[in-house]
Amino acid sequence: MPSHPQPLRRRFVAFAGSLMVAACAAPRPSAPAPAPIVTDRPDFTESAVTVPHRSTQVEMGGTWSREQGVRSVSSGETLIRHGLSPRVELRVTGASYAVERSAVARSQGLEDSGIGFKLALHDGGDAPALVPTLGLIVGTSLPTGAANFRSRRALPESKLLAAWTLHERIGFASNLNWARAEDSGEPHDEFSGSGSFAFALTDRVGAYAEYFAFGERMARWQRREYVNGGVTFLLHPTLQLDLRAGLRADRPRDGTFVGIGLSRRY
Repeated sequence: MPSHPQPLRRRFVAFAGSLMVAACAAPRPSAPAPAPIVTDRPDFTESAVTVPHRSTQVEMGGTWSREQGVRSVSSGETLIRHGLSPRVELRVTGASYAVERSAVARSQGLEDSGIGFKLALHDGGDAPALVPTLGLIVGTSLPTGAANFRSRRALPESKLLAAWTLHERIGFASNLNWARAEDSGEPHDEFSGSGSFAFALTDRVGAYAEYFAFGERMARWQRREYVNGGVTFLLHPTLQLDLRAGLRADRPRDGTFVGIGLSRRY
């Protein structure tokens, strides 16, 4: 794999270092211990549960990727989740800072932000069962980014979330998604789906393996497929560090990505 430019590498390493410094400031456990944090990162598949009522959860990270000849670094990736009720959470997506570089051009700036809600539809419990835990996300992007990254209009999306407990240390989650997207300013429908296996390796260390794909209805159908995996480290019941890596399954030499993230519940 060709090496990426030094400025992009320094940006990613600096951002990863800031996350590690934040992780070192983990709060000390106190009795009684809070319930472990459940995040929507690092995998593509969103969790089917909402954050606890009146709590606020901040999830953030950075990603280095290479696809179709474009190398990019995204830093921020901030998602703020607040429990409005035991079954409803508010979701605010912050504007990530992106740097993209190809053989002929370089662009950088803030990406679009977003707002939405997650609804807990059914609690399937922690025991293995055929009926899953179900949730729903509805939201929209907001055209607030820099000129090179801003959409012309708000782009709505919806996601049906499902999760099954297969074993006390193994779970499976899946999403079915629809969104409006843009190509050269022209809107079109984008469908995506995912399946993710999660494994509790220890009480503090977890891992996952995932497949997800996109289908876009433009002049002709276009498909992209990805596989990825990662690990999570529970530094405290309310603080989690994550690492992930993946590639484009239908074109393995044309797409790779790695990322790091940190999530905290207040």
